[in-house]
Amino acid sequence: MVSAYRVGASTIQRVLKRLRIPPAPQRSRTTWRRFLRTQAATMLACDFFHVDCAATLRRVYVFFVIEVGSRHVHVLGVTAHPDRAWTVQQARNLLMDLGERAAGFRFLVRDRAGQFTEAFDAVLAGAGIEVVKIPAALSAGETLMPNAGCAPSGPRSLTGC
Repeated sequence: MVSAYRVGASTIQRVLKRLRIPPAPQRSRTTWRRFLRTQAATMLACDFFHVDCAATLRRVYVFFVIEVGSRHVHVLGVTAHPDRAWTVQQARNLLMDLGERAAGFRFLVRDRAGQFTEAFDAVLAGAGIEVVKIPAALSAGETLMPNAGCAPSGPRSLTGC
């Protein structure tokens, strides 16, 4: 036969105090916002945007990386077809562009797009940069940085040539 008793929080606190058992440590998870703020100086973020050219009626994709702490932007490449192999090469180009400064970065934040593969992550891991995928909720159209006065014609797009 099992008996169950309801015990209040104050009773548990009193028993733990009497037995000299310290309280459990705070187990708060770091929020995404706090992570971004505390790691900004050691963080890179990358993504694609597309440009629709009215003169040629073509769409090109621009791959860029931003140094979050300084807001320095690296435009690494432009292509009509950003496939996985091309994106891996852009990771190598980034490391060459950063040179010795690459050692100062710990994280690269990216979305979950299909162009980013394990090979892309491995190139950066070889330089000591951990790839962090943004939470799935942010992938659905939210941005990491506010719109800087641009008037895009759609998500992640700029109009012009």
